[in-house]
Amino acid sequence: MPESPSSSSLEAASAFHPSGDERVAYSEVPPQRSTGWRWSGVLVGLGAGVLLTLAGTRFLGGEEKTTADTPAPAPPTATQTVTVASVLAATVADTLAVNGTVQATDLLSIAPQVSGLQIRELRVREGDAVSAGQALASLDDATLQADLRQAQAQLAVAQAQVTQRQAAQAQDQANLVEVQQNLQRSQALADRGAISQQELTRQQTQVLTAQEAVGLARAEVTSAEAGVRSQQAAIERLQTQLTQTTVRAPVAGTIAERRATVGDISSPGTPIVTLIQNNQLKLAAEVPQAQLDRVAIGAPVAITSNTDGRLRLQGTVQSIDPVVNAATRVALVNITLPSSDLLKPGMFLRGDITTASRSGLTIPTTALQPQPDGTSQVFVLGDGNQVTARPVELGNRLPANGNQLAQVEVRQGLQAGEQVVTTGVGFLQDGDVVTVVP
Repeated sequence: MPESPSSSSLEAASAFHPSGDERVAYSEVPPQRSTGWRWSGVLVGLGAGVLLTLAGTRFLGGEEKTTADTPAPAPPTATQTVTVASVLAATVADTLAVNGTVQATDLLSIAPQVSGLQIRELRVREGDAVSAGQALASLDDATLQADLRQAQAQLAVAQAQVTQRQAAQAQDQANLVEVQQNLQRSQALADRGAISQQELTRQQTQVLTAQEAVGLARAEVTSAEAGVRSQQAAIERLQTQLTQTTVRAPVAGTIAERRATVGDISSPGTPIVTLIQNNQLKLAAEVPQAQLDRVAIGAPVAITSNTDGRLRLQGTVQSIDPVVNAATRVALVNITLPSSDLLKPGMFLRGDITTASRSGLTIPTTALQPQPDGTSQVFVLGDGNQVTARPVELGNRLPANGNQLAQVEVRQGLQAGEQVVTTGVGFLQDGDVVTVVP
């Protein structure tokens, strides 16, 4: 390696060229030292260039490789299987909620028509459905049967008396005819002077007596015939009472209560059973005085029970009691109920009386996802089966009807025809992709 130039040599060169021209001064340096420095600079430059070239090649090559080898983003996959329902245009009703007790529309008290007889058999129990004319109870008819036999015997006697009186009347009538003929002959003789006037008068008296006898016999026949009719009436009355020993339902209905037991003595004022006529029940609902003006006769009423989810019926406002309770300031609204095996008198039910209606949009209540702030949102199905969370403003709720789920009115947030998720909404997030099944 050549020696490095000493400080004295540099100072000498500077002194020789006072102008400070280093280029001329360095040309004065001995050739060995100048050649060594130049090759060192060249080597350093070449090294730096190679390093920069390698670094650039790696950078460019690596970026090109990354761009070529990285796969395109995969489309999102479905996270859940759901069902959907369309937003429907429907008639939405404003309702008035009421509570009431189930009562019989017509409750009949059925009592025997024959008094003083022992109840022998009761053939129905509470809740039994009966048809018109069906036997409900039987009374002991032994006494009536004996009375009937006696009346029939007395009728036979009365009929015999009629026959006897009629025979006597016929005899008196024949006697009258005879004395009348005798009088006619005597009259002819008296005209010729053949008999005395006294004899003629006697025969005239006989005619009058025979006529009175005929009149009396006719009256006795009439009396005997009246006796027959009286006995016949007695027999008919006893026969009617015998038929009444079987107590029958006057109309079809359902037995509400059995008030008598076997062995009781019958009385027309003591009911044996009470009958719900035609099984027709009503809901006697209490409505505050301030809200009576919202209730109209004939308005539909949705009937539900807080204790029996199966009970969902449609009733109708039948009447409004004209008297408001002075203590509670409520009036009774009578709502007719359809026939149902689930209904029993005394049940406590809820009714939603329709007070007005309007057009609106509805969705199933299962589509709602309640939020912590008290609002609700739904998931709307979009393109590619991607769901979007959307807040909604709700209105009235519509109870389930048949196969249709319970619905809720949507006042803002949705449009008719859009589809909302109805199952699994609690597991969805905004932007999820779902699989829709029927």
